[in-house]
Amino acid sequence: MHSPKQPDKKESPFRAIGLVSAIGTDLALSVLGGVYLGKWADNHFGTSPAFLITGLFVGLAAGIYGMLLMIRRFQ
Repeated sequence: MHSPKQPDKKESPFRAIGLVSAIGTDLALSVLGGVYLGKWADNHFGTSPAFLITGLFVGLAAGIYGMLLMIRRFQ
């Protein structure tokens, strides 16, 4: 008797689902953190949308960087 072929851990669909959800969470939290800090800085310094927009883009860049690192570790 031989046992059924076990799927390779690197090809597991659950691993892919975990990666996608981790990427989404990381990207969302990075953008929300940047927006929150930008709004706080705007309220503190009285510069209405300047820091909000800057925080949005910095958060987006940080999220994309984190996403690329996660994908690199996945492969």
